Amino acid sequence: MNTLEKLHEIEKQKSIYDIHYCNGGVGFIFYYPEKDDGDWKKALSVENYYPTFEKAVEAEYGKLKRK
Repeated sequence: MNTLEKLHEIEKQKSIYDIHYCNGGVGFIFYYPEKDDGDWKKALSVENYYPTFEKAVEAEYGKLKRK
Protein backbone atom coordinates (compact mmCIF):
# COMPACT_ATOMS: atom_id res chain seq x y z
CA MET A 1 0.00 0.00 0.00
CA ASN A 2 1.29 3.45 -0.80
CA THR A 3 1.07 6.49 1.48
CA LEU A 4 -2.14 7.90 0.00
CA GLU A 5 -3.90 4.53 0.19
CA LYS A 6 -2.95 4.29 3.87
CA LEU A 7 -4.17 7.85 4.44
CA HIS A 8 -7.50 6.90 2.89
CA GLU A 9 -7.79 3.92 5.26
CA ILE A 10 -7.11 6.20 8.25
CA GLU A 11 -9.81 8.56 6.99
CA LYS A 12 -12.32 5.70 6.82
CA GLN A 13 -11.81 4.98 10.54
CA LYS A 14 -11.21 8.45 11.99
CA SER A 15 -12.30 11.95 11.10
CA ILE A 16 -9.24 13.95 10.03
CA TYR A 17 -9.89 17.63 10.61
CA ASP A 18 -6.49 18.87 9.46
CA ILE A 19 -2.89 17.86 8.90
CA HIS A 20 -0.74 20.14 11.03
CA TYR A 21 2.80 21.04 9.99
CA CYS A 22 4.96 22.79 12.61
CA ASN A 23 8.48 22.89 14.03
CA GLY A 24 7.65 19.75 16.03
CA GLY A 25 6.85 17.82 12.85
CA VAL A 26 3.64 16.63 11.24
CA GLY A 27 0.51 15.68 13.16
CA PHE A 28 -3.04 14.76 12.30
CA ILE A 29 -5.75 16.77 14.01
CA PHE A 30 -8.59 14.34 14.59
CA TYR A 31 -12.20 15.26 15.35
CA TYR A 32 -13.87 13.11 18.02
CA PRO A 33 -17.66 13.64 17.81
CA GLU A 34 -18.23 11.87 21.14
CA LYS A 35 -16.26 14.68 22.85
CA ASP A 36 -18.29 17.44 21.17
CA ASP A 37 -20.45 19.01 23.87
CA GLY A 38 -21.43 22.01 21.77
CA ASP A 39 -17.95 23.47 21.47
CA TRP A 40 -16.53 21.53 18.52
CA LYS A 41 -13.01 22.90 19.09
CA LYS A 42 -12.77 20.87 22.30
CA ALA A 43 -13.39 17.73 20.23
CA LEU A 44 -10.18 18.24 18.22
CA SER A 45 -6.97 16.51 19.20
CA VAL A 46 -3.44 15.97 17.90
CA GLU A 47 -2.15 12.75 19.41
CA ASN A 48 1.46 12.71 18.13
CA TYR A 49 3.87 14.58 15.90
CA TYR A 50 6.19 12.82 13.46
CA PRO A 51 9.26 14.03 11.53
CA THR A 52 7.66 13.62 8.07
CA PHE A 53 4.24 13.23 6.48
CA GLU A 54 5.09 9.69 5.38
CA LYS A 55 6.10 8.67 8.92
CA ALA A 56 2.92 10.23 10.30
CA VAL A 57 0.75 8.24 7.90
CA GLU A 58 2.70 5.04 8.58
CA ALA A 59 2.39 5.42 12.36
CA GLU A 60 -1.33 6.27 12.36
CA TYR A 61 -2.04 3.45 9.91
CA GLY A 62 -0.13 1.07 12.19
CA LYS A 63 -2.30 2.12 15.13
CA LEU A 64 -5.42 1.17 13.17
CA LYS A 65 -4.04 -2.24 12.31
CA ARG A 66 -3.19 -2.98 15.96
CA LYS A 67 -6.82 -2.46 17.05
